[in-house]
Amino acid sequence: MRIEWQPALVLHKRAYRETSLQLELLTRDHGIVGLVAKGVTGAKNHVLRAQLQPMQHIKVSFLLKSELGTLTASEPLPPVLAIAGDRLMAGLYLNELVLKLCPRQDADNELYQLLLAARTELAGGMPLAWLVRRFERDLIQHLGYITPWTAMANGRDIEPEHHYRAHPELGLMPAKAEEPGALSGTDLLDFNADRMPSAKALAVLRQLLHGVIAQHLGKSLPRSWQMIGELSRPLKS
Repeated sequence: MRIEWQPALVLHKRAYRETSLQLELLTRDHGIVGLVAKGVTGAKNHVLRAQLQPMQHIKVSFLLKSELGTLTASEPLPPVLAIAGDRLMAGLYLNELVLKLCPRQDADNELYQLLLAARTELAGGMPLAWLVRRFERDLIQHLGYITPWTAMANGRDIEPEHHYRAHPELGLMPAKAEEPGALSGTDLLDFNADRMPSAKALAVLRQLLHGVIAQHLGKSLPRSWQMIGELSRPLKS
C-alpha cells in the first residue's frame, strides 16, 4: 500500500542498522505506523533528521507492506514549534502513552487531533501539570475505559461543598476533607469541565490517573515514565 503525503506526528525514533532510523508515527488517517527511514544518518542529511525528531509535525509518503513500512518522503508542516526541557520530556511521555495504550494501524483522527493539540500547548504557556493531567484524562476516556471521577458510586451527582475519594472500579465515595487522597467536589467539577483544579487536587489526580493507566496496561508504569511524571507535578507556591 502506497500512502502519499499523510500528516503525521513523530512519536519515537531509534537507530536502525548502520545508516537508517526506525520511526513510530501517529498518522491522521492510518493510525500508528512503523517506518524505516533509509540512509538518513549521514552528515548531509541533518535537515531530514531534524524533521524526524519526536514531537515534530510532518507530512510523509511511505510504502506499507507489513508491520514495518518504508518512508519515501517527508516535509515539515508549519508551524515549527520549539519544545525543550521539561516540556519536551513531558511530550515524550505523552507519546509513550499513545504507543503503549493505542492500537496500531487503526485510523483515529480524534486521537491525532488530541495529540496535535497537546503539542501546541506544550509550546505555549499552559501549566505543565495541568496539560499532562488533562491529556491523560482525555486519552483514557477516548479509549473507552471506565473512569472513577465522573460520578458517585451510588449514582448521585458531585456536590461542590463535599469531599470524595476515588475508587478505581466503583467510582467516587464520600470522604472527609482531611483524608489522604480526598478531592473536593469543586475540584472534581472543575476537572470534569476542563477547568484547572487546585494544585493539591492536581497532585491527587496524578496518582489516580496513573493508577487507571497502570490498571489498563496490566502492570505498573515503567520507572522511566514515573521519572518523567515527576516533572509534571504542580510547583509548590
